Amino acid sequence: MATDEQHIAALAQEHGVLVSPEGIGAAATGEARVLITMGSDSDLPLMMKAVDTLRFEFGISCLVQINSVHRDLRTVVEHIDHLPESVQVIISCAGGAAHLPGNIADLRADLPVIGVPRDLGPLKGVDALLSMVQMPEGAPVAVMAIGEAGAVNAAIHAAKELAIGDPTIKQRLLAYAEKRKNRVKGQNETLEQKLATFQRPS
Repeated sequence: MATDEQHIAALAQEHGVLVSPEGIGAAATGEARVLITMGSDSDLPLMMKAVDTLRFEFGISCLVQINSVHRDLRTVVEHIDHLPESVQVIISCAGGAAHLPGNIADLRADLPVIGVPRDLGPLKGVDALLSMVQMPEGAPVAVMAIGEAGAVNAAIHAAKELAIGDPTIKQRLLAYAEKRKNRVKGQNETLEQKLATFQRPS
């Protein structure tokens, strides 16, 4: 059986970086259950919202890869065809023509693919949203919102997919929802003070 060091080295050789609650790359532990892929490292600040939600909110390790169907299609096919068997869900970010999620959905008919439209270009991500959501019959992509909300929601959606067979992740999802409810409760508790700061118009 491969050691953690051998496992991480094998991932690095395939141009993927393992990220877990414990750390990144050599500091990571366990196996990736989610692939997070994007067309360029310029997408990384956005997709760290998904990475951090997975690792810190739900304790889920992920593999992060750069894959560009416009610049290096052969490598995309190689990466997606040879994902670790532990990967059960794919999150894919793209902007513009946004072909990456759809191509992956075709390559891996056995795995759910979640698309995150990047908020860039003259159309501010609307073109990417439509490219993802208008997939033809037979190659579905679950498309999230444009930008940061989409990246976070993609991680939550991936956690829900995994929770079907993992009671621990299910409990973490319920705790996450409770935390959001408590945030609203806290806002109501301080609402009177906040209302008092608004001055009556003269």
